[in-house]
Amino acid sequence: MTDQEIKDKVESWNWNLSIFEIYDEVKDMGKFGYNGSQTEDLSRLLTYAYDFFNCDPMIKELAYFLGAEITEKKELTTTS
Repeated sequence: MTDQEIKDKVESWNWNLSIFEIYDEVKDMGKFGYNGSQTEDLSRLLTYAYDFFNCDPMIKELAYFLGAEITEKKELTTTS
């Protein structure tokens, strides 16, 4: 999953989805990966979401539940 795909996905959620709807969208990423990438993409996606949603503890709890790791804030590089 590219940085731009992560950014677009999280920004599409933009406070409109509940944590349960986000879970439904990402629950299989840890098992199967997104385009073959395993848990790294899930960790990157949820780290970006955690930062984007002002360190929402529900995102951190979701990451823990799914076995993903919230890493320290990193700015995604975007390419157009």
